[in-house]
Amino acid sequence: MSLTSDLKRWIADFVSAASDNTAVDAWVAHVLGRIVDGVPEVRQDAALQSVVRDACDAHWRSFLANLGQPEQTFHLVQEARQVPLVVAQHGYPLPILFQIYTAGEQAVWEFITAAVKEGSPTGVSEADALVHFWTRSSTWFDRSVEMSVALFQEELERIRQGDAARRLEVVRAVLAGTLVDPREISAGLGGHPVSAFQTALLLHTDDDARIADLPQAAQALTASLGLRQPLVVHPGGRDLWAWISSAEAPDLTLLGTCSDWLRERRMVAMVGAAAPGVDGFRSSHTEALATQRLCLGAERQVPVTFFTDVELLTLVGDGEATRRYIHRTLGRLAATDEQAARLRMTLRALLSTGSVDAAARHLSVHKNTVRYRVERAEELMGRRIAEESTEIDVALRCHEMFIAAPGAPLRSSAARD
Repeated sequence: MSLTSDLKRWIADFVSAASDNTAVDAWVAHVLGRIVDGVPEVRQDAALQSVVRDACDAHWRSFLANLGQPEQTFHLVQEARQVPLVVAQHGYPLPILFQIYTAGEQAVWEFITAAVKEGSPTGVSEADALVHFWTRSSTWFDRSVEMSVALFQEELERIRQGDAARRLEVVRAVLAGTLVDPREISAGLGGHPVSAFQTALLLHTDDDARIADLPQAAQALTASLGLRQPLVVHPGGRDLWAWISSAEAPDLTLLGTCSDWLRERRMVAMVGAAAPGVDGFRSSHTEALATQRLCLGAERQVPVTFFTDVELLTLVGDGEATRRYIHRTLGRLAATDEQAARLRMTLRALLSTGSVDAAARHLSVHKNTVRYRVERAEELMGRRIAEESTEIDVALRCHEMFIAAPGAPLRSSAARD
């Protein structure tokens, strides 16, 4: 909108009168009063109220200086830059920032409307004066909000990164045994109740695009236990460490309900055994790490692996020595064909159930079929299961973890081998 000479003259007179320190103080008191009335957080937080007052003063002086210029220019005054920073630093959500600017904008419009009506500019219509003010002030507020939101988000991310770094430092001190006082640990971990039962999770993904989703996975696993707010720290890379706190040892089998969710997102979870207190915090994490070392070296990765299911294998380890042990113990039973897989499955059923009858029921086959398969397996191994049951059981478990080809487990069949 082009300015007439009368409107320019009236704006110049308005700017001169409004820029007087006494007038500015009155304007700031009016706008701040509306903000304080409309935003309880500003009313109750003296530090935030102080930076809002300074921002109102600086905003108004800068706006007035620009009001009479032919083209509007904008920069967010330094005092106003402090408002989103303090809002973030004091833990207030983003809507508080919007509420501050909304209340301020309403107060400004009331002030300008009253000033135009009372000023009775000669040769200038109230409509033209209000349109000029409204256009300039709307642009000013829009740009202020836009830049303030960006500053808020940057500050929030900086705070989060700082908090995350401090939590990781505390966690590492606890795991190293250099920090042992439960109250000090809980304070350093944002109130995490470390004296309760601790269940450690180690979450991993091979997909870099999914790293940012690992905290959501920790939340989902925790929710499956009917619990809330796990402690999470990011040690770097594609891993996330988490601890679930509970008043008593939880039923960890419920974590298996998240298997499909994790599989869809290309994530795996390793779970330590639940144990109480600071010692449990450390031991459960150590177990989750041991489980991860085992799982990441396996041919098949399942979404959720419990330390208690693979504890023996974590003691054995993997690598060439383990593979030699498997082949030396199982002999030709370590072959990759379907018949060998069926025989291994039968031996695992027999060793886990303790009897031929129980194994037959587990496999849904006749007990004579179990006897036949056991005899055939012993021929291929060149050793008797009754004499070396422990060694054979360990070899079968290691074979399943480190050598068995990926895919669904072989289904039992009553067909003749």
